[in-house]
Amino acid sequence: DLEPYLKDASLLALCSPQNPTGTTFRKEELAAICEMVVAENGRRGDGEKKLYVMYDQMYWHLTYNGIQHYDPVSLNPEMRPYTIYIDAISKCFAATGVRVGWSIGPAHVLNKMKAILSHVGAWAPMPEQKGLTKFLGQKEAINSYLTHFKAEIEERLRRIYEGFINLKNEGFSVDAVAPEAAIYLTIKIDLVGKQTADGQRLATQADVTSYLLQNASLAVVPFYAFGASKDSPWYRLSVGTCKKEEIDEMLQKLRTALGQLK
Repeated sequence: DLEPYLKDASLLALCSPQNPTGTTFRKEELAAICEMVVAENGRRGDGEKKLYVMYDQMYWHLTYNGIQHYDPVSLNPEMRPYTIYIDAISKCFAATGVRVGWSIGPAHVLNKMKAILSHVGAWAPMPEQKGLTKFLGQKEAINSYLTHFKAEIEERLRRIYEGFINLKNEGFSVDAVAPEAAIYLTIKIDLVGKQTADGQRLATQADVTSYLLQNASLAVVPFYAFGASKDSPWYRLSVGTCKKEEIDEMLQKLRTALGQLK
């Protein structure tokens, strides 16, 4: 499906682990994409602009249940001249207020990125940048932190996923995709056409979203906010601010709200 669009492209933006789905590229999938990019660049003449891949791997430390993260250059060394990696501290280290990121890629591309940044009026403060460089050298501390952090995130994702599967088995119109990475769970809540206890019909997916917030105290982001169709019943559920002791209560509120629909 991707190959026909590469002929006229100059940049292919890929993200893995993925936001909003909380899933990852399989090795075979990413390897196939890399082969297409290499082939396309081989087809282009010396004077033609090459096809580059911007690879966003912000969540690459946060994979679960044996899932392995893969990247283009490791899978295919011929991707080295065409791959631009994007990473940052904000996700894997729960440091969203520390807006420090970095990029790795071909020198001529990075030099142009630096030139653009020299004309940007705001960026990460120098003390944060210098502090981060020292922090990243503390491998033992980082490994200890990530081991704990990953376990905590995975427990939250797994418990909520299992809760949704239990609701599905009880006959409710919900579903979920097993969590693989990041801090997100892909859930399905298919309630369009249902009627509320006070007689209101949930006519659109936006009505469903509002109902979940008002009656289950559940704030989730519909996939149509990320480009899916307006009638998509799929949502992104983030555990970024989730407390473990509140998960059972959240699932019970959702069960009650679902049970009130006709």
